[in-house]
Amino acid sequence: MALLTSIAPVFERELRSKVRTPWPYIEALADPLLLLVLFAPLVAGLGDVPGLPDTDTIQWFVPGMLVLMVFTTAAFIGSGLQEERQAGSMERMLVTPVSRFALLMGRVLRVMAIVVVQSVVVVAVTVPFGLQVHLDGMLVAVVQLAVLAAALGIASLAVGLVLKNAYAFWGVIAIFYTPIIVTSGALLPMDLAPGWLHAISRVNPLAHVVEAQRTLFAGEFGHSSIILGFLVAGVVAAVGAVVGTRAMRRLSL
Repeated sequence: MALLTSIAPVFERELRSKVRTPWPYIEALADPLLLLVLFAPLVAGLGDVPGLPDTDTIQWFVPGMLVLMVFTTAAFIGSGLQEERQAGSMERMLVTPVSRFALLMGRVLRVMAIVVVQSVVVVAVTVPFGLQVHLDGMLVAVVQLAVLAAALGIASLAVGLVLKNAYAFWGVIAIFYTPIIVTSGALLPMDLAPGWLHAISRVNPLAHVVEAQRTLFAGEFGHSSIILGFLVAGVVAAVGAVVGTRAMRRLSL
């Protein structure tokens, strides 16, 4: 209970401050919608190419775009720590009795809440264009996206704390951004990839969540990919929480 009461004010502070400057989240929301408009027709135009899904393109494409949206929203929040350090707000938070773990989780909960809203908006916008929604599958899918947002957010904060330098943080993002997006299978199925590239995709957490999301949107609950998607996201979150909390405790006032 004490931990929850510590997290709540951090979450409220974070949400209030980010609502005042919503443009990064609007941009993260615009990216998947633009890909749906501009890239999905190219995939549909490939026709009956072996390896492409035989379902409607939008039914296959939307789940992948949701995962990319979560990545764009959550993976960059570690950069905010650099701004807080420069402004001195980080030091002011550290002298409060709030635990270091609560300082991390308040930020993560903010990202999770925003991702849930973004996911609902994307689904609502694409339903008129032919997306078929299984309500129970969508609810589980949104929960999984929130777990993924927590995992990526914690990992991003951990990287931001460890590197302590905005240039180094964005350098890491620049190096890994393209490989993560390409091997996620969100844009094109990894069944089309050569063996070595497909093997790389198996170590990409996003690839497993993309597969789970497509299964959930198809209304197939008995598939093992759903459990694997939750498991992979949970492992990333656990590792990030350990690294991030340790880095937080080592911060000097």
